[in-house]
Amino acid sequence: PKRRLTTIHRFSNGEAPGQTALLGSSDIEVTKLCLGTWNMAKGGGWGPDDDEKAIALIRHALDTGCTFLDTARGYGGGHAERLVGQAVAGRREEVVIATKAVQCPPEQLGNEIEASLDGLQTDYVDLYICHWPRPSLPLEPFLAEMVRQRELGKIRAIGASNFNLEQMSIASEFGVVSLQPPLSILWRIPDPILDFCRQQNIALTSYSSLAQGLLTGRYTQGTGEISGVRSKNALFSDDIMPQALKVAERVDSIADRLGCASSQVALAWLLRTSGVSSVIVGASRPEQWDENLGAFDVSLSDQDYEELDRAGREVWGKVAPDAAMWGWKPE
Repeated sequence: PKRRLTTIHRFSNGEAPGQTALLGSSDIEVTKLCLGTWNMAKGGGWGPDDDEKAIALIRHALDTGCTFLDTARGYGGGHAERLVGQAVAGRREEVVIATKAVQCPPEQLGNEIEASLDGLQTDYVDLYICHWPRPSLPLEPFLAEMVRQRELGKIRAIGASNFNLEQMSIASEFGVVSLQPPLSILWRIPDPILDFCRQQNIALTSYSSLAQGLLTGRYTQGTGEISGVRSKNALFSDDIMPQALKVAERVDSIADRLGCASSQVALAWLLRTSGVSSVIVGASRPEQWDENLGAFDVSLSDQDYEELDRAGREVWGKVAPDAAMWGWKPE
């Protein structure tokens, strides 16, 4: 039988504490669950199977009170951005939109932003994120151009994603308010980066929050498939997945005891983690999104939190400290 709580089905609009947060030192308030749109990029075979369903899913999330959407130019060459633009038409002011671009020569950044604005059908982006830094390019001129674009009113705040400690130290000098890392019970970021972000009031917005499905119960029950991008994910490799599944079984066990879904336990763990301002999670159907909202109803004990923390760290310890989740980084 499926494990789940009766979900709240919508955010409580301030009535329940802890469901919204500020993005670091900015004045941008977001819901602590953010709908991610990578799976709407087409071609991956793991999201809504047509655009109308994807748009309806985004609108459903907004109707539940979600105010935070995450997308990127790299998601289907702007396809996901266009879906977001169509979905939020007529209600743009309700939504905080984050989009991203891989570091490029600074003179190209303006064109990247304009392309995103065109796809999103808006004249500003709330949070513009450097999707990946390029070691072959100096970071400072790119960040300086992001600051200039902020001053022009094209973006409200600057974010980073997939940055190491040295890069975050540089980014902090340019007013970066958030870091978007892969982060879950099974995948961590080095403690020095975590400590730096906490000290500098830089918000963490986790992606791959459910470890691409490993923490949902599907793979422990034998119903999950390892295909597409998952086949390249280090957590699904032959030498790591067996131990990762043992941790997922612990998540299942806690979920059984609490009477909720495994995914809700995994999200509740992140929501409780110090420094995490918002948890990005994808969904294929409105029902999945509603189930994700049930994470706010899950109260993990200190013992459960620490048990999952230790077990997950053991898995992550098998991964190289500077490894990318999918084995790829831009040059």
